[in-house]
Parts: sequence; structure tokens; C-alpha cells
Amino acid sequence: MLVFALVLGLAMPAVGADFSFHGDFNNRFQMYTNQNGFFIQPQAGVIRDKDVNDNFGEAKYRLWTDAATNDGGVKGVFAVEIGGMRYGENQPGGQFSGDGVNIETRWLYTDFQIPFVESKNRLQMGLNSQTFNQYFWQETVMGVKNYGRLDPIDYELAWFRPRETNATTKDQEGQDLDAFYGRINTKPMDDLLLGFFGVFFYKDDPEGTAAITDRGYEIKLFAQNAEFSMYTIGLDGGYNIVLDPGKLFFKWDAMYQGGEIKNASFTTTGPGTNQTAAAGVGGRANDDFDMKAYFLHLDAGFTWDKSTLTYTFWYASGDDDPTDDDFEGYVAVDVDSFDNVVLFESLADDNVFTERHYLLDKGFIMNKLRFDYKATDRLNVGVAAMYMMTAENIEYIDNNANSQKEDTIGFEIDADMSYTLFQGLTFNLAAGYLFADDAMDYFEEDTDGRSDEDIFRLMSSIRYKF
Repeated sequence: MLVFALVLGLAMPAVGADFSFHGDFNNRFQMYTNQNGFFIQPQAGVIRDKDVNDNFGEAKYRLWTDAATNDGGVKGVFAVEIGGMRYGENQPGGQFSGDGVNIETRWLYTDFQIPFVESKNRLQMGLNSQTFNQYFWQETVMGVKNYGRLDPIDYELAWFRPRETNATTKDQEGQDLDAFYGRINTKPMDDLLLGFFGVFFYKDDPEGTAAITDRGYEIKLFAQNAEFSMYTIGLDGGYNIVLDPGKLFFKWDAMYQGGEIKNASFTTTGPGTNQTAAAGVGGRANDDFDMKAYFLHLDAGFTWDKSTLTYTFWYASGDDDPTDDDFEGYVAVDVDSFDNVVLFESLADDNVFTERHYLLDKGFIMNKLRFDYKATDRLNVGVAAMYMMTAENIEYIDNNANSQKEDTIGFEIDADMSYTLFQGLTFNLAAGYLFADDAMDYFEEDTDGRSDEDIFRLMSSIRYKF
């Protein structure tokens, strides 16, 4: 190569390779809960009449390697994860001898500077974590993304393929699920950030029929057989106002969903343990559904000295009529919702009731007040209180054959702390208590029209990151 360069009269830069090795070793423990069955099946939890007390330990370890040229022109990343291995569980390998199969590929991508353009424009291809919007789609997915900066905006343009069909006949052509994504971010002022994005799903499947249920109301769960022509457009951003002392801050998200989902059947599941069919409510079979849904979120807070006070509100639209051909309930693609300890995700995040920011297809209304305090350089503590409802009534027939309509989830109190034991090693603790209101009766074993069980959960973790 050197002789070739000299022959052509080119100056050939000396380029070396930089390698780095990283890890995230997370041991998590559910120290106690009185309703363990509510968390075992994320899409179909049941609240039992009597306490179901249990505890467990689990480990999630992630290792990854970066290999990059020292000029930053090219970077390759490979990551593996051993996820959710329970202490004493036979599969995936936490029992005697630890001989289960449990390693998954987490990231696998190449990122490089686009030739012959300025250095702020790059191309990324492979499997990587993508953040479209934390309330819509924030997970790993395979695709090709062009991103960079064209002053005064940052941009992203991408094609992703979350589902692939290997066509063997003419009828199978075009059955892949493709997502086309675009985003621009700009800062009109130093303390103002605005983002605009859009995602368009397309999939053609004239033979398949998607079976959609209210408990599986998430795109990644029903995208196997449905035909898609669906879009989501959104606006997000933040604004800071510097005061003396302290800072006032705002963060917002607004999204609208439209389009059509074809060849689908929608079924409302029954309450409690009777989840195979709706009890007196119904659904709609073998039809095309129009999407008409939206999502709104706002954080408003004030930070001063070592303290932060934050008010959080979000509204996910819900569907009020499961028998019509409209989907008015906001639907996420693939997300993780770390917004309280009991209902959503927390430290032991592989064992949760739901990862979505809504319940069933009925949407959600969140009102949350949180206080965080940095007590020392090593210790952070926080407390939160929240009042929660569904956007539309949960309708069902209870075990006494009475028709019920409820929308009040209840009031929850959370507390958490994080302490740095050594550099990179933290001890974390989180507890939550849900004072359940009558809408939670829908998930109870004995549905009688009123909530009978509160839920408590206490978790901890030891996490080492390097």
C-alpha cells in the first residue's frame, strides 16, 4: 500500500487503532413484595386475594469492545449481554454448574465518517440502541443511519428493519416490516432545544392476520402478521431559565399517530385470571383499523444547591370503544419506563408488570411530584408521590356479573437512594407502595368492582460500571 501511494504521489496518513473495553455488571435483588405474581408475567399479571410474598436475586452483565482508528474515522462496537440470570434458576444457567445457554448479542455495529464530506456526517449500520423518543421507541434495532450536523441543525435519517420475512414465494414478497425515520434538532437560543421527528412503518402481509389484545397493546407484540401503513410525528425538547440562585427547567414531548393497520383482530381480554376472552365487552375481528392517537408529556422543575424538585405529567390517549374500527389508544413500539417502583420498571427491570407508559389500550394520566437531594458526593436520595388514572374507563364484567367502569389506578409513594461504594461501584435501594384504587380491581383474582389489595415492593442492586 505504501509503494502504491508513492507511485500515485499521495500523502498517506499514519492511522493506528485504539481499543477500549467496557462493562456493566449489575446484580439486582427483589428483597420483598406482597404480590409477586403481579410481576412474573409482564403482559398478564394477576393480583391475588392473599399475599404472594417472594424475593429473588438476578444478574445482568454486559461487556462491549470499541475498536476505532485514532483519527476517529471508523469505529466498530461489539457487545454481549447475559441478561436476567436468576440465582438458583435452571435456565438460563443460574442453578448448579451454571450450564444454561444465556448469552445474547446486544450491540453489533460499524460507525464511520462518510468519505468526501465534512467530519460531522457519519454512517452507522448494524445492531445498536436507538432513541427515537423515550416514550415511543428506545431499544436496540438493526438498521442503517446517517447522522451528523448541517449548521445550525443536527439531523438523523435512517432505515430500520425490526422484522424480516425470507420470501420463498411471490405472495411473501414485501412482508418485511420497515421503519423509516427522520429527526432534526436545533437550538434557536442557548437554553432552548427543539426536536422534530417522524417514523413511518410499512409492511405488506395480505395473508396474515394480526391478533391484537389490550394486554399486548405494543407494536413489537402484534407486528408479526399485520399490514402496516402507520406514522408517528413528534415534537420534543427542553428549556432552561437560569436564576440566582438555581435553575428552572422544562422538558416536553408531543406525538400524534395516524395511518392504518390492516388484517387485524382486536380482542379485549377478561379481568383477573379470566384472560382468554372478554367478559361482556368484546372486540372486532378481521378488520382494518385507523390510528388516531396522541401522547403529551411535560416535566417542570427547579434545581438549586443540592436539591431538585420536579413535577411530571403525561397523557397517553386511550380507546373508549373496542368494537369500532378506530385505534384511539396511544401505542409504543419498544420502550422501558422507569417512572415508578410498583407499576413500571425500577431496579429489577426484567420483572415488571409493564414496560409501557400506559395500561391496556386505555391510555394513562400521570401526575407525579419528585424531590431529589445530593446529600454528599457519594450519596443521592429521592422521594416521589404520584396520582395515576387511565385516560378511558376500563370496562368489564366482574365475578358477580355486574358491569364495571373504572379509571382510577391509585396513589403511589416511592423512595430511593444511591451510594457510591468505590469508583464505578454503587449500591442502590428503591421502595414503592401503591394505594390501589378501583381500576386495579380489573387485575385482581376476585374482581368484585373494588380494589382489595395494595402492592408493596422493595428492591436493591449492586452495580459496577467501567
